[in-house]
Parts: sequence; C-alpha cells; structure tokens
Amino acid sequence: MRAWVQLIFAIGVEIAGTSLLKLSAGFSHPFIGMAGMLLYGLAIFSFSRALSQIPLSVGYAIWAGVGTAITGLIGIIVFGELMTAIKIVGFSAIIVGVILLNAPVKAPTDEATVRQSRWRTRINR
Repeated sequence: MRAWVQLIFAIGVEIAGTSLLKLSAGFSHPFIGMAGMLLYGLAIFSFSRALSQIPLSVGYAIWAGVGTAITGLIGIIVFGELMTAIKIVGFSAIIVGVILLNAPVKAPTDEATVRQSRWRTRINR
C-alpha cells in the first residue's frame, strides 16, 4: 500500500514540476525553473521507492501514462492549449495502455519461473 502512495506522490510532484517548468518560460524566471527541477528530483526519488514493491512495467506505465494525461489536460485547461481530435486519440491510447498493462496475467510456466529466479539471484548479489 505504501508503494502505491509513493507512486501517486511521484506522479503529483512530477506534474507540479512540469507545470513550474512551463511557468519558468524557458528559465526566464530561474527560481521557478529550479523549483521545477527540484520537484523532478523528488518525483524520481519517490518513484524509485515505489518500484521497490511495484513491478517496473506496471509502475512506469502508470507513472508515465497518468502523468502525461494529466499534464496534457493541465496544458489545455490552464495554459490554453487546443484540444484536438489527435489529442483525444492520444489520451484514449494512454488510458487503454495503462489498463492493459495492469490486466491480470496467467501464472508463468516452470521454465519462466526458473529463469526469473536466476536473474533475480544475479542482481541481488
């Protein structure tokens, strides 16, 4: 449960950091830009903590997908960017992709389990 909270926090901080980078106007306002970079660092730290419990493929799909979709909506709502048919298709693809990556999978075969176990053993040394 804690890992999911860290993932949600990472997404929120990354979205805030991205918004601040937009507000910095290409670092014309350096303190705002530095605050955005600081939030990016905090997002990466929180995301790495979340990945200690969440599979990489699931965690990254959620982080990137939700972050991209919400950032896109902020661009449209806050910064006055245009909502186009292509953007609607893109947002839909992100949502479908995250759902598919979180779909339950069948249990791995014995061969796959053995290979995965060997891989984890090598990494944990």
